[in-house]
Amino acid sequence: MSEAREKPFCFKQFEVLQTRCAMKIGTDAVLLGAWVSLSKHEFILDVGTGSGVIALICAQRNPVATIHGIDIHEDSILDAQHNFERSPWSNRLHAHRGDFLKMRSAQHFDLIVSNPPFFSQSLHGADPDRNVARHDDLLPADAFVSQAAQLLSAEGELALIIPHSELERWLSVASLNGFLLSRLCYVCSTPDKAPNRILIQWSRIPATCVEERLVIRQSSGDFSEEYKSLTRALYLKF
Repeated sequence: MSEAREKPFCFKQFEVLQTRCAMKIGTDAVLLGAWVSLSKHEFILDVGTGSGVIALICAQRNPVATIHGIDIHEDSILDAQHNFERSPWSNRLHAHRGDFLKMRSAQHFDLIVSNPPFFSQSLHGADPDRNVARHDDLLPADAFVSQAAQLLSAEGELALIIPHSELERWLSVASLNGFLLSRLCYVCSTPDKAPNRILIQWSRIPATCVEERLVIRQSSGDFSEEYKSLTRALYLKF
């Protein structure tokens, strides 16, 4: 393992070691953590927590929430535990190794957040751990949403980041489980590109859905002001 890979990824208020987890920090996870509405949530579950970066961002943004991260991959949980224990919010962050679909909780969650495995019926790579993190063989959309519905409170919300190509499938599954759209953000890499990611938040309380569009980089290649504004409290470079 190279020395560079062993160095933690440094944010403004915390660091993330990611030497053992199946998936490294990417824009998707940071976007979801920075975008999701958190103000009224006190009991949060991060599904497929990996290194714990989404849970850590949620802890930074919500000063009272207790946040649990679950992942089926043992090495990812070891990274998450390390990162939680060394964060400023170690008393509010908890990492669990386990299968989300078999999870039971005495207390219902106010929010379930996830950057889920979303590739379905697609070609797998050579790394089995990465395949579990990226492909939905063990966590298909219908089973995921059905389990989320069981673990959430009556007013609980579900928030994900998914590929634009998967939007209709997830909308259909969510609707069948009684979820209603509350926020939807189309993410574009540049102004002239079609959306390639969707940030999405559901509730079971009827409300008008707020639709947004987020461009990550300007045509010049510089980060857009809207992206910098969204992530400024996190990234050292802003």
